[in-house]
Amino acid sequence: MHFDALTLACMAHELNGTLAGGRVQQALLVNADSVGLEIYANRQRRYLLLSASRTASRVHLSSQKLRRGADVHSPLLLLLRKRVRGGVLTAVRQPDAAERVLRLSFEHPAHGPVTLVAEPMGRNANLLLLGPDDVILAVMHPRGGKTARPLTPGRPYAPPPPMDKLPPLDDGREEYYARLAAITQVDGKLWRALIGYVAGVSPTQARELAWRAACDANAPARAANPLALVQALQSLWTPVREGGWMPGLAVEENKVVAFAPYEIHFRGRFEPTASMSAALERYYAGRSEQTAAEVSAPDAYAALRAAIANQIRQARRKLRRRLDGLAADEPAPGEPERLRQQAEWLLALSSQIQPGQDELAVDLGEETLRIPLDPKRTPVEQAQRLFKRAAKLERAAVFIPKRRAELEADLAFLDQLAADLSLAENQPEMEAVRDELARMGLLARRKQAPGKKGGNQAASPRRFESRTGFEILVGRNARQNEAVTFRMAHADDLWLHVRDAPGSHVVIRGRGREPDEATIQAAAQLAAYYSSLRGEKAAPVAVTRRRFVKRLPGGHTGQVTLRNERTVTVAARLPEGMIED
Repeated sequence: MHFDALTLACMAHELNGTLAGGRVQQALLVNADSVGLEIYANRQRRYLLLSASRTASRVHLSSQKLRRGADVHSPLLLLLRKRVRGGVLTAVRQPDAAERVLRLSFEHPAHGPVTLVAEPMGRNANLLLLGPDDVILAVMHPRGGKTARPLTPGRPYAPPPPMDKLPPLDDGREEYYARLAAITQVDGKLWRALIGYVAGVSPTQARELAWRAACDANAPARAANPLALVQALQSLWTPVREGGWMPGLAVEENKVVAFAPYEIHFRGRFEPTASMSAALERYYAGRSEQTAAEVSAPDAYAALRAAIANQIRQARRKLRRRLDGLAADEPAPGEPERLRQQAEWLLALSSQIQPGQDELAVDLGEETLRIPLDPKRTPVEQAQRLFKRAAKLERAAVFIPKRRAELEADLAFLDQLAADLSLAENQPEMEAVRDELARMGLLARRKQAPGKKGGNQAASPRRFESRTGFEILVGRNARQNEAVTFRMAHADDLWLHVRDAPGSHVVIRGRGREPDEATIQAAAQLAAYYSSLRGEKAAPVAVTRRRFVKRLPGGHTGQVTLRNERTVTVAARLPEGMIED
């Protein structure tokens, strides 16, 4: 399938209407060939995918939040985070409607104007970041000086050279229609002739033009009426100037086989879509030959996430069985004392017990103590057995509550791991959950490949900056919660965590300043959002000084106790305008 110039023109129109004027809140690598931008525009977060994949290059909005799939920091990503994140998207422009080049212009308050150029050209696909003078700052796929069109940092950007073909729209030349009509006089199939003679025409578009001009997608060029060909070409391309796009999909046997910004007639059943992005997302999500990392599906790690979730469920069942076993072994209140009392009376009255007697009744005044007797054992032997049983129950009365507390702490930690898994955005973060399960002894440790170091872990915690310049750290998982709280925070920094639920440790780094209330509210929202309470309208969040947070004695990674806290109640959603570094 072909993401051609006409599709890109439709996307440029869509993006100008939805993203222009929006603020970039995040930039990430979806995979080694694709960049994702989170843009807050028209009071809504939108997710823009720009792919330079050689097999699936494209540009479109994603209905789902894009996830980081490449755990690397390329020069392009670093510069996007520095010079595009925090900036405003001022315009989306396709300089030449017949060429697959899209320019996204940004204005950054600190670094000024930059341009992100997307070239979804199949095998030659690329993404480039340009400075204000169109000098290349970074490029996804560098091409050296020996190529016909060098693309390396420091060089002036040169667009693709113009094609020596007829433009798809009337450019005002007197011979335009005569040259277009001459296509119907060449040998071979019409759709092949259109690709060879008209700029911006892809094989899919050419077959649709042949169908409209000759009622047959594979018709010979000489079978087409020149006037019908002119009308077909102009009708497809008129939306570039006048609007009126009709994006949709071609469906055959309930399988999506093609997309286009116009109605497709030559194959399948045409299904209109709400936008070009919707058509592209549905098409690429259904491509069986595409790798999971390339598809902007709702969850590219669904299989891994489900496998680890199942391991957490199995671990939870194992712990609950252990708790049930403790309950069965736990002595009733006063049971050891009762047995010891029976043993003492047996020794005291042993001379009064007759052979074959099955019970000893002791008058205690307010009640009668009845001690069952074993005719096969002497009173002394029975007393010794009762003393041993009482001692065992006394030890159990001390051990079982401690063990129960440990198992309940284990269950609480599993809840934390389940929350970490649900919030994990990439494979290393999910593997960190599995590593903690193994550390608990609830999962067999996996053998590592030679030379591979342990500790599947995200590189660093989430970092945000409040409107007043305070840095806010958010742990991605239990291991990072430990690091954020006990290695990265200072004693006087404010520490936040959602109450009575698993979630991220959040720290406001004061650096000698006292955070303002708006920053505390924003940090509380982050603590609630990155927790199991995400989406709740009112989530309670504890706030205290880091000095009042202590590790839970005998607890797991990131488990703490706290004091001197206050509670703020916030909506468990991302605060507006908050930018992740």
